[in-house]
Amino acid sequence: MNILLDENFPLALYFRLHSAGFDVEHIIVLGQRGLPDASIRQRLVTEALLFLTQDTEFEDLAGNTKGIVMISRVPQRLPIADRVETWYNALVEFLAREHHNTLFELLETGEAVPFQIKHLSHRSSGP
Repeated sequence: MNILLDENFPLALYFRLHSAGFDVEHIIVLGQRGLPDASIRQRLVTEALLFLTQDTEFEDLAGNTKGIVMISRVPQRLPIADRVETWYNALVEFLAREHHNTLFELLETGEAVPFQIKHLSHRSSGP
């Protein structure tokens, strides 16, 4: 499966994946900085690719896609080298298994889990 890295990921991750033999693209390397989300969504509908992003705009991904979205929750406060290592290891493990979902969260621990819609409970305060 081809990996597509959003422009908000360091190029160090791209180079690490590429040197390990993964089929990887990076929005910046493609010369598509600022590419509209609609263009990425179209690729996800038609291509079997794994899109790694930090943008929550992809939480509403339609279920009829060929691609997979993984939204990273790895905190920006961590050093870049630590984040790259977490992302790299998570992608290696993720790609080694079969998945039936199309939307995942990548937790700070490096674990990729199916995305869960979080509902806020509304309590009435009464009169």
